[in-house]
Amino acid sequence: MTTRWFGAPVQRKEDDRLLRGHGRFTDDIGEGALEAVLVRSPYAHARVRSIDAAAARAVPGVVAVYTATDLPFGQTDLPILIPHPRLTHGRTQRCLASEVVRYAGEAVAFVVAENRYLAEDAADMVRVEYEPLPVVITPEVAARAEHLVHEDVPGNVAAEMTQEVGRVGDALAAAPHRKRLHLRFERAAASPMEGRAVWARWSIAERKLTVFDSTQSPTSIRGGLAVLFGLPETSVEVIAPDVGGAFGPKIMLFYPDELLVPFAAMRLGRPVKWTEDRQEHFTAVNQERSQVHDVEVGFNGEGRVLALSDDFLHDAGA
Repeated sequence: MTTRWFGAPVQRKEDDRLLRGHGRFTDDIGEGALEAVLVRSPYAHARVRSIDAAAARAVPGVVAVYTATDLPFGQTDLPILIPHPRLTHGRTQRCLASEVVRYAGEAVAFVVAENRYLAEDAADMVRVEYEPLPVVITPEVAARAEHLVHEDVPGNVAAEMTQEVGRVGDALAAAPHRKRLHLRFERAAASPMEGRAVWARWSIAERKLTVFDSTQSPTSIRGGLAVLFGLPETSVEVIAPDVGGAFGPKIMLFYPDELLVPFAAMRLGRPVKWTEDRQEHFTAVNQERSQVHDVEVGFNGEGRVLALSDDFLHDAGA
């Protein structure tokens, strides 16, 4: 007779390997990879007047410096993660901004060098001339539409959606007691132990692209890379090794680096690696939950909720 204990804790099997330092993360993968650094905007909103990468390209050990004009997909918006019929003005970033930057940390250049130290030094030598523009910070300011984040998005509104069950207005009017609440939720940053990282290798002989990605969605990344690079899915392998925590941001796609690293590996004929540092994680990874709620609730003398209305703004980012 076998005894089964329902509700008993499930013993984890992966902890011993990780606690002993035997995990394998994307940044652990070397294999002679070139290393890359992204040049990021210090401005939340600015027009890009010019980008001069000549000095960076002349640094010994620098293999390539890419700007939007160097990319076959440089003027293409990245795919929308979750299309929705109510998303009337969805906007995504490009791999590298060339005309306007819309958030602090948006990438404008991609430096590839023999090692990270050289890439960091060369990135500091990329000269970008910015013309600062008015900044939209909070959802309330964005809703007033004093300044547009995208000139072709009226009122800074990407989507407007109404969901209703029952006759909420009538139920509120009939409730013995009513209360209004104004609630504010600030943005949240996941801050995993390991930031994001991408490693890629292109085999000319096999015509196969291999990518290690600190991601929660390797299958989706694989399919997207196949489409964007014009390859059959059988020629693209995306591996998510140990990820050091994810918590949501690593399920987003695409981030610019997930295209830039494979592109550079294919163009240069060598493995290429990029690893996010902590500052980049705070500025360039997708964040969540900046919301402002105006709530009205109707209830009876026993505290039972009879009706609830919530009109809220959700900051979907730039």
